[in-house]
Amino acid sequence: MSVRHYPVLGDYLAANRHAAAEYDDVELELVEGALPPELVGTLLRNGNGRFEHHGVPYEHLFDGDGMVARFHFDGQRVHYRNRHVQTAELVAEEKAGRMLYRSFGTNLPGGLRANFGKTQFKNTANTSLVAHGGQLLALWEGGLPHRLDPDTLDTLGRFDYEGVLRNPFSWLDRRITPELPFSAHPKVHPTTGVLHNFGTVAGRQHRLVLYEVSPAGQARIAHVLPMPAATFAHDFVLTQSGHQIFFLTPVAFDVLRALTGLASPAASIRVGRDQPTQVVVVAPDGQVHHLATDFGFVFHFVNGYQDADGTLVADALLLEDYPDTLSIKAYLTGYLPDDQLQAQFVRFRLDLTRGTVTRQPLSDHEGELPEINPDRLGQPYRYTWTIGRPPHHSTPLLDHLIKLDVQTGEVCYAYQPGALCSEPVVVPRSAMPGHASPLEDEGHVLYLRFDATSNRTELLVADAATLATVARLRLPHHIPLGFHGIWLPAAE
Repeated sequence: MSVRHYPVLGDYLAANRHAAAEYDDVELELVEGALPPELVGTLLRNGNGRFEHHGVPYEHLFDGDGMVARFHFDGQRVHYRNRHVQTAELVAEEKAGRMLYRSFGTNLPGGLRANFGKTQFKNTANTSLVAHGGQLLALWEGGLPHRLDPDTLDTLGRFDYEGVLRNPFSWLDRRITPELPFSAHPKVHPTTGVLHNFGTVAGRQHRLVLYEVSPAGQARIAHVLPMPAATFAHDFVLTQSGHQIFFLTPVAFDVLRALTGLASPAASIRVGRDQPTQVVVVAPDGQVHHLATDFGFVFHFVNGYQDADGTLVADALLLEDYPDTLSIKAYLTGYLPDDQLQAQFVRFRLDLTRGTVTRQPLSDHEGELPEINPDRLGQPYRYTWTIGRPPHHSTPLLDHLIKLDVQTGEVCYAYQPGALCSEPVVVPRSAMPGHASPLEDEGHVLYLRFDATSNRTELLVADAATLATVARLRLPHHIPLGFHGIWLPAAE
């Protein structure tokens, strides 16, 4: 594998190596354009808050303690606040002044002696957020959510939905996984308001556990499906018709190696490249369908729906291979393979009657962290906004902001050399108080951008249709670009 150092990536990692200072209610400096007066509400973003911990570099992108950034728009100004999620593990480590817990991809320093039998892994609460049932939750797919105060961002504690997320299976299962995982990509059904989510649970019997949470916040385990190996899935599809679609790629943890400390969970992963990806569909009536397709790994789905002929459609960003830990470790030192394909836009069509899965490309661009107009969740749609790169781009960095028309393949993008941008959060016209629009791409996209040339981290407001910058605001410090965010409209 040939790798090359990319200065913009190295500068970004260096700027965010240590935990950022916390700010309270700071008005951001407007340096370009004007804020749309109708843009009133709050952008919340979550992500890994640093790339090093008490002098120990993290060896995986997913390991940094969660830090939530809050941007409140009042139509004239943007006020900023950030807080690190005060998990029990982070609090203990800060008190001790050293790393105490293993993470998804980083073992404790000291080799096998320091890691043997250390089966409690840090819940980093760093992946995404959801506001539902009167709760704001910071999510991490390996364990319980953490409840936050939506205004102050204070951490209010682990949240288990009144015990629903405590492992109800055997004694041994509880020893291996005491807290049921609650994935970082829940979906709220557009009609019922019910939140659907899942967890992949390692144990004596590995399980795919499906949850339902009512609009009032009452949770239940809706389905428990056996899995042949300790496979994990990061995301899933929920259609308006009520179908839930899971892609279970033969990417499985070696539970024995991970639990004994011989390897981190990430380094223990075994990839069955010669095996198919299992596609599990749970229908609204509870019937479970098992299909299969060629090997490939999906971190994120774009959207999915049931077509007029009954076929299920699942649009995904598909990787040809699971990213190995050595590549991710190299990334965290500013290096990238110069010949490695990124995720491709692919449409899967699932025929439950025939038991078939077909696929077709949607674009020759590559991308990740896809977002859609939230009004189109689970329904036919036209546009997605992602970070990405056009074909034949000179570097393997996903350093463009891309808008893709999935019906025509037409693409527009925003790009600034020497800069990296975050996942775009889509704020449709319908999410602005007193406004509505039949146009799917009318509104704004909000994203962070690290500019190595000016050594600034900024918040950008862009036109959703054209990606032209509407307003640019400067943060008082550097923060990592993070993973996922949400928009909370102002109450009317």
